[in-house]
Amino acid sequence: MNDTAKYCAALAESRQRAAAAYQAKRRPARFFEIHTAAVQTVLTELWHDIFGAQSRLCLLTTGGFGRGELYPFSDLDLALASPDALSADEQEQAERFVQALWDMQLAPAVKIGTQQELCASAHDDITGDTAFLEARFLCGSRSLAENLLEHITRQRDTAAFAEAKLLEMRRRHTKSQGSGALLEPNIKTCPGGLRDIHTVLWLAKAHGLDTRIDALREQGVITRAEAGMFTRCYRKLAAIRIELHLAAGRAEDRLLFDLQANVAERMNPSLADASGRLKSETLMQEFYRATKTVKQLAGILIPILEERIAPRLNPVVREIDEDYRISGNRLTVRDPSVFLHCPQHIFRAVSLLQTENGAEGMSPETLRGWWAAVRRTGSGFYADEANRRGFLGFFRHGNGLTRTLRFLNLYGVLGRYLPAWEKISGLLQHDLFHIYPVDEHILTVVHNMRRLATGSRDRELPLATSLMQASDEPHILYLAAFFHDIAKGRGGDHAVEGIADAERFAADHGLTPSESSLLAWLVEDHLLMSSVAQKEDIHDPDVINHFCARVQTQERLTALYLLTVADIRGTNPKLWNSWRASLLENLFHTAARRLAGETGSRSAIVNRRQQQAAEQLTRAFVSEKQQRKLWHALGSAYFVRHDLREILWHTANLAHDTETPQVRSRILPESDTFQVMVFMPNGERLFARLCRIFSRHGFDILAARAFITEHNFILDTFIVQVPAEHHPADYPNIQSALEAELTSFIHGCAAPDAPNPSSRLSRRSRHMPITPSVKLSSEEDYPGWHTLEITAVNRAYLLADIAEILFAHKVSLRYAKIATLDERAEDSFVVYSTGLDNPKNQIALKQALLTQLAV
Repeated sequence: MNDTAKYCAALAESRQRAAAAYQAKRRPARFFEIHTAAVQTVLTELWHDIFGAQSRLCLLTTGGFGRGELYPFSDLDLALASPDALSADEQEQAERFVQALWDMQLAPAVKIGTQQELCASAHDDITGDTAFLEARFLCGSRSLAENLLEHITRQRDTAAFAEAKLLEMRRRHTKSQGSGALLEPNIKTCPGGLRDIHTVLWLAKAHGLDTRIDALREQGVITRAEAGMFTRCYRKLAAIRIELHLAAGRAEDRLLFDLQANVAERMNPSLADASGRLKSETLMQEFYRATKTVKQLAGILIPILEERIAPRLNPVVREIDEDYRISGNRLTVRDPSVFLHCPQHIFRAVSLLQTENGAEGMSPETLRGWWAAVRRTGSGFYADEANRRGFLGFFRHGNGLTRTLRFLNLYGVLGRYLPAWEKISGLLQHDLFHIYPVDEHILTVVHNMRRLATGSRDRELPLATSLMQASDEPHILYLAAFFHDIAKGRGGDHAVEGIADAERFAADHGLTPSESSLLAWLVEDHLLMSSVAQKEDIHDPDVINHFCARVQTQERLTALYLLTVADIRGTNPKLWNSWRASLLENLFHTAARRLAGETGSRSAIVNRRQQQAAEQLTRAFVSEKQQRKLWHALGSAYFVRHDLREILWHTANLAHDTETPQVRSRILPESDTFQVMVFMPNGERLFARLCRIFSRHGFDILAARAFITEHNFILDTFIVQVPAEHHPADYPNIQSALEAELTSFIHGCAAPDAPNPSSRLSRRSRHMPITPSVKLSSEEDYPGWHTLEITAVNRAYLLADIAEILFAHKVSLRYAKIATLDERAEDSFVVYSTGLDNPKNQIALKQALLTQLAV
């Protein structure tokens, strides 16, 4: 077999030379030139060594290799053609040739066949046809290569090719919408990625156009300004892909967490962000902005090419006014220069898209003129009263609001109209639970609010839907969704800093004082309800009283509830579940009753809940004597610390026997969560050991309440979430297995404690870590009682480890509120210890917790 050592050495040298040339000036084109030429030289020499100079076969470069866009570790796309079936010698030569490429680690993707076979393959396979669209002759019989390419070009149905490539693009975009694709996007296949650039060029090339950028300008496909943006975006994305390959040492097209910081450092070694953001966050913002520009350009160039390839015949035209008409399904302006001469038409045209039935977009010529005018707007655009009325009108009208705002965001209008918006465009925060760039998150929240208004979520969210549809001021709720995170990334408290943006907007756009007040309050307190529901004991009357003191009115409560639902659902699909929904609903209803005048004194709550439990037990033929015995065992504090549903469940199980340990569990309706009750004599480390059992079974603990009865039994209640890989049909078996182990535990038959099994953190947690924090505050009116707040990376056995530390420091855990936000844990605890009144003991506890959280 042919010795490939010399070729390997030559390739290694050329790759080093190409990488060095690129790193010197960061010019992707120069890298491609050196790298592609080196590989071609090696292939040519290898071809001549194996096939000789007079072979009747030919070798063509296809795909990325054919267009001269060969990345450090890209596959080598080739076609080896023959006029007819290969002879035995030629078959052996072809095998030697391909094996040599593998020996050189070139990852060859070689199509081998006769001219007829390759033509048939291109005809039947859009990917193969696309590869041959960029084919170049390299070695062997030039006449065979030219004849093959001529046949493939002649058989290509350009209109069908364009339709297939656009369908392929839409499917690719749909596939790239998951959280992983947003956090670790594929630079090649994501919306606005390199493949979208290629798609534009493929459509042009299939139509017979010269696809060099200057040539496309001369052919009237692209303007000078668009050509500049197209080239800059291509260079940016190509540079990131080159750095990805070099950093990974392999063909890697995903911006993985492991590589983001490395690529960011390689591309901007001297970059220092004054806001304290990670370099990787800056890299990702540049990436998202580049892909956004590609999507903008594709929105103009693809329809232009479609029209050239398959012109529309006699479209139906409907006149709107002297400036606009709808032709087919596209809004068309008679004179595209009107947007430059009269910038008020920028919002006028978008308003027509929102209000005119049948208008699904702008014609490419209209969009091009509209976008050119957008890029020339200045501060006067915002100051114009007509534009202010137009912008506010989008929110007042409501219909099509999400599509309108996404369109304005895509083409940069939001950033030009509101400078604060430009700062959040493409900004992705590495906090382990947000998965969208800030601008995309905000628009998703607006979308969620609109879906409540239209009733498309009435079965899933009946309360929120009914409240939204009854709202007298839905436009204020849309605006609150739009402004709630607009101050992100400035380094301070975004909720506080966003107040000024909201108040300025309200004053400039003529909102009434009551509208302005509600908007500013919602922006300032948009995290209030989720924080109270997820971190505090909403059964405690003091918590409800403090919450209502902040909310003050039923109008504010309703608006805050709707914004909170829309916000959580627009942050990360993993965050919303039936348990979190029930927490918010419980808080809403409890606060509504309190605001309506229901007394919130502890004694009233105890009497009311005890009376409701007694009514249930009486119907179950539990005697008054047994009831009094149960009330005495539980104590009055029990009725304050538990909600009515828990009380009814507990007392039904405990009414006949308050001395025997027992375990009960139930699957909560239409959810992936279990509620578990453990009742047994008090002892050391019980809470921590129970948490370990749940962790061993793979459960996430969403909430936990540790209660000690008057007769020194523990009555601990947990809400646990089933691992995502399990199907609901498995839940009864999972429940049985859990109850069996817990029953063994309460009767002293549990297996001895074992060290925590090693749990590997996700790549996201390892490479985008958050700094753990511990906050301890005393309850002023209740000596010995304290609130402990912990933020850390979520992991298995976290709650058990925290409980062990509390036990070691003689701190009694009475209530745990666990907020599991994807890979981030924000936990709140109510604890009791007179020793924590000593500052030294507080410092020691905090240090021990921080040490454990850092593990």
